[in-house]
Amino acid sequence: MSPSTTSQASTPATVPDQNAAQIAACSATANVVQMALAAFLALKGTYPTPPAPWSAATYAANFAPLTAASNGGPFLHSAPGTSFYVIAYDSAGHVWVAPPGSYGTYDKGQDFALQPDICDAAVG
Repeated sequence: MSPSTTSQASTPATVPDQNAAQIAACSATANVVQMALAAFLALKGTYPTPPAPWSAATYAANFAPLTAASNGGPFLHSAPGTSFYVIAYDSAGHVWVAPPGSYGTYDKGQDFALQPDICDAAVG
């Protein structure tokens, strides 16, 4: 008897597009920040002011008005991550989205309410 040989063709594994998941997470997170700002406004009558100019060093601390347990909060569990995008806000209630590592002042072109597909560009 001769030995038998079995051969199986392998099918390539399909991995979901990570950008699609990151874009969806970005949009969901920006919506959560908008809702947190709306809740803060409803309770306090004004939007919170980030304590410092936006930067990598001040990012988490700038979300303190929304994450602190004081004054009716927390409105957010924690500051959004910055690995795939940066979400920021200002005292006028704007929420904007920028690519990772990009911090700065409000840019109408990055406004989540005005540019609902901005996460596509930020995650890229």
